[in-house]
Amino acid sequence: MDVSPLAVSQHTTPAGVHVLTLSGEIDRSSVPFVGWAFDSGAGEKCAPRTVIDFEHVTFMDCSGISFLVYAHRAAQDSDGWLRLANVPAPVQRLLHLVGLDDLMPMYATLQAALPF
Repeated sequence: MDVSPLAVSQHTTPAGVHVLTLSGEIDRSSVPFVGWAFDSGAGEKCAPRTVIDFEHVTFMDCSGISFLVYAHRAAQDSDGWLRLANVPAPVQRLLHLVGLDDLMPMYATLQAALPF
């Protein structure tokens, strides 16, 4: 069995924004943990407003892309949004190559990504 080299922590701000903080590698073995954390942000459905903090992400493959597409659609279906913070250059390049940088706003810091 693969062991995920990814740590996921989460909290909800007083303004109701679900924040996922990721550390490590996002790949096929770890993306289920990210998906579970995303979906658990609001109980039965995803949190309508979510920021994913990539500050300590060292790698992301196409599994991460698939998750981000899912998360973006789920947020839109809930009349919300998905924002990315602290996205490392290699991940930014991957998002640009597949065209997701036009769909998901990226912010230099977590604080900048929070609406209040």
